[in-house]
Amino acid sequence: MKQIIGYMEYDYMNIKYGLWYMILIFSFVSVVFSMESGIGAVGYMLFGGLILAGTTFNVTKQNVSFTALVPGSTLQKVLGRYLGGIVCIVFCAAFGVLSAFIVRAAGYDNGTMELSLLSALVGVTLLFLALQNVMLYLMIPVLGAQFAGIIRMVPGFILFFLVMSAGKMEIASRILQYDYLPGLIMFVVGIVSIAIAVFVSCLIIRNRDNE
Repeated sequence: MKQIIGYMEYDYMNIKYGLWYMILIFSFVSVVFSMESGIGAVGYMLFGGLILAGTTFNVTKQNVSFTALVPGSTLQKVLGRYLGGIVCIVFCAAFGVLSAFIVRAAGYDNGTMELSLLSALVGVTLLFLALQNVMLYLMIPVLGAQFAGIIRMVPGFILFFLVMSAGKMEIASRILQYDYLPGLIMFVVGIVSIAIAVFVSCLIIRNRDNE
């Protein structure tokens, strides 16, 4: 576990300045969203967290060769990167919830925030993170790091438009406010998709190394 956390910290060191700059921007916009919709603010921060999680793939050839020389298995390196993405998403979700409650305490009616809906949003975000990382592992060595931004923006924007669509959010809210099961199912689907994505990512790396 210490080795996995070490790889996560290495990714963080490479992107920390840009990461905190982007978090500040996303956080400011999230507060604005909180004045209208608390769940919308959380959804926007999850959108931001998904994009931020993909920034670790903006690596140079030197970084790749250095990482390859560091002791550790392929699974540990992949788990470190996925763990960093999950931490980023959890942090962004927590900030979205916090900003929504602060704005509501200030007197703004930004709606209810059911735990089931939050669980569903996080689950969907983890599903998109799994798809995004697999695409990045698969495509960056072929297309180059300059395409990483395009690849990681696609899942993020799909998530953003799903969350911010008023009609879809209203339907989802009506479904989820009566039963916790759909939200729990989506959260479990997100966790399972991460596990599958880790396995697939390891296969991609090992097959590429054997070529």
